[in-house]
Amino acid sequence: MAGHFGRHLLRVDREVEKFAFFRENLINWYRWNLKSAGIALFFLGVIPVGLGYIGYKYQTINQIAARRDKPVYNNNWIPRT
Repeated sequence: MAGHFGRHLLRVDREVEKFAFFRENLINWYRWNLKSAGIALFFLGVIPVGLGYIGYKYQTINQIAARRDKPVYNNNWIPRT
């Protein structure tokens, strides 16, 4: 029950322990250089600006209406349902 002092059923995985140690001490091995600055600039600058530009450009364009070549109804009035 509570207070299990015997041998544990789960064994310690050495790779998981190594990964946990690396994650805790990542700042000791990380270096800010030209490559990491380029990656950061791409993900924090180029992608958001590009998505914002595309969203602003196509914000008011109705793509379905632009592809429509014939009217929805054959008459001049819209029937009520």
